[in-house]
Formats: sequence, C-alpha cells, structure tokens
Amino acid sequence: MISRKLIAPLAGAIVVPCAVGLAGAAAASSPTAASPAPASGATGEPLVATSTLSRDVLLGKRLTVAGALVPAIAAETVALQERGRYGWTVVARAEDAIAGSFALQFRPRRLGLHSMRLQVSIAGGVYNSPTTRVNVFHKVLASWYGPGGTTACGETLTATTLGVANKTLPCGTLVTLRYRHRVLRVPVIDRGPYVTGREYDLTWATKEALGAGDLTVLWANR
Repeated sequence: MISRKLIAPLAGAIVVPCAVGLAGAAAASSPTAASPAPASGATGEPLVATSTLSRDVLLGKRLTVAGALVPAIAAETVALQERGRYGWTVVARAEDAIAGSFALQFRPRRLGLHSMRLQVSIAGGVYNSPTTRVNVFHKVLASWYGPGGTTACGETLTATTLGVANKTLPCGTLVTLRYRHRVLRVPVIDRGPYVTGREYDLTWATKEALGAGDLTVLWANR
C-alpha cells in the first residue's frame, strides 16, 4: 500500500526555499524566504519549503508555484490540488520533476477562499503538504454612506458600524475587502448602492478602516 506522509520542514533537514508568486497580479507584500535549517539528521523524506509573495490573487489571473524538493530527488508527479465539495481535485500537474525542481500554474475562476495543497508522487510513496488558503478577489467600485438610521438588515448604523451594503448578497454574508495593504472582513448589513457601476456601499467605519476615498476601486472576494 502507498504510504501518505506530510511534506513539512522537519528538524535537521536542509530546507531549500521556493517561490510562490502571482504572475500578472500585483504583489501584496515582499517575498519572505524560509531560513535554512541545520543539515544533520535528514530523514530522507521529501520536503517542500515555500516563500510567499502573496496569497491574494485577482480572478482569472495566474497563480504560479515553483520550487524544489529536499533532498533533490526526481519526482514522478508534483500536483497542485484544490479542495472542493467532493474532495481534492488536481488543478495543475508537473510531470517528471528533474532533480526535484518543479513549476505549476493555476488560474482561479471562482471568487472566495481556495484551499490548496501540493501532492508529490515518488517511487517511495505519495506525500501531501499542509493546506494553504488562497483568497481570490475581483475589482469593484465602492462608495460610502451613513452614519444614521437603521439598515435593511436591521442594524443600527452608527459611526463605528463595520459593514457594507450590496444589492444581492444575503444579510450577514462576510465579505473580505482589500485596499492597498489593508484587508478587512465585514458583513453585509444593508441594500444598495443603487448607482450604476457601483457594487458596494461602505459604512463610514469601513471606509476609514480601509483608508478608502469617496469613490474607490477595491478588491472584494464576493
């Protein structure tokens, strides 16, 4: 029977950083490489160390994962998998990773959080990495309103109320918003905006927390 073990930086193994980036999308932060561990006591199991450029990507843009196995062994397959309703599905595959090096590309086509992992197949078995979450956004035009009154979802709208108005999302739906280097997760608390081209109305507190202007292009994952 094929054994299944985790790909993880184990103590005493040599960790080789690999890049996880977004081709064609703006980076949210600078790459942070994993620090090399001492070389003694290596287990012989394949390890994958990653550095993250960004875990946020725009819908339809390309997500690139490239790296190396440690030790530098040839793998039959390195696959990028996404967890869905019915389990894990392969969305990108690299065959015959020579000397352990691989590069994978995936173009997300669904908004929201994607649970991803790497699966490495070698002669000795199949190894799964820990799950990583990738947040997929689209660009939206947002205005702001309030404070004052009661929202369509029954909220009292004050100067400290965090939330957004949207025409179709159910009340209470959590939406992650990103503007420049600020990220905020807030609920839908109202209906609107009813101006062509605008998808969200931000409460005053949400606008201030994001540092947005009166009319701003944001990233939203809903």
